Amino acid sequence: MPELPELEAVRIRFGPRLSGRRIESVQVNPRKGFLLRSPLPQFNAELAGRRFTEVWRRGKHLIFNLQAGDSDTGYLAINPMLGGRFQIASSSAKRQAATIFSLLLDGDEDLRYLDVRDMGRVYWVRDLNAEVPAWPELGPEADSLPEHGLEWFRKRLRRYRAAMKDVLRDQSFLAGIGNAYSDEILFEAHVLPLRRRASLSPADEETLFQAIPGVLSRATEAILANPNYEESKQDRSFMAVHGKGGQDCPRCGHRISQIGSDREPMNFCRGCQG
Repeated sequence: MPELPELEAVRIRFGPRLSGRRIESVQVNPRKGFLLRSPLPQFNAELAGRRFTEVWRRGKHLIFNLQAGDSDTGYLAINPMLGGRFQIASSSAKRQAATIFSLLLDGDEDLRYLDVRDMGRVYWVRDLNAEVPAWPELGPEADSLPEHGLEWFRKRLRRYRAAMKDVLRDQSFLAGIGNAYSDEILFEAHVLPLRRRASLSPADEETLFQAIPGVLSRATEAILANPNYEESKQDRSFMAVHGKGGQDCPRCGHRISQIGSDREPMNFCRGCQG
C-alpha cells in the first residue's frame, strides 16, 4: 500500500511535470470503471479540457487540482489502498492490464492510474470535505510533528488506548501511516507493535515523537534517491524490518518476527523492541 513517503515522492516528481498541462481526453478501462466513485459519463466529460494546477497529498490520498477557466476547480482525489500505483508514460506506450484510467495530456504523454488489487478509490469532486468519506476526520499529517512540538504530541497520543500498531495506523490520530511504516517507526522507537499505548513512559513518547518524522523523511529521501525507482512499482528494500520476516535484525542480529499474512504482515524484532 502506498503510504506517506511513496505518495510524497510521487507528488514531488509529478508536480512539475503536470503543472499547467491540459487533459486532451480520458480513457477508462471498461472492466475497471467500478473503482470510480463518480458516474463514468461525468468523469469523462468533466475532466477533459481541464488543466493541472497543483498536485498535493493528504494522508494516504493523492490529489490533483484540475481547473477549467479562471475559477472552476475540481479535485481528483485518489486513495490507492493496497494495489494502486501512478505512472506518467508516453501515450504510445502499451497500457498495462491493471490500468484503471488514462488521462491523455498535451505533449503526447498520459497520466495513468493502475490498481493490481482493484481496491483503490477514485473521487472526482468539488468539495473534498463533503464528498470524500472520512476526509474531515483525518488527523494532522504524520510528517508535521516538529511543527506542533512534543507536548502537543503527548496530549494527542494519550487520547488513544489501543496497541501501538493500531494507534499509528489510525488516520484520525495522524494521517499517512499504514502497515509498513508503522512497523518501521516502532522498530526505530524500540517499541513492540502489540504494546498498549498506556504502557509508554514519557521517554518512550519522546522517542516515538522523534521516530515518526525521522522514518518518514528518510524513506522519502531513499525513494527519491533511487535512480531506478518506478512510481508504478514499489521498492521497499531499504526498510529495516517490514517485509523482512525470518531475516536477521540489522540492529541486534535477532531473527525478525512476522505475524499475519504475506499480504499485510506485521514485522518486528523481539530482541531489541522490548
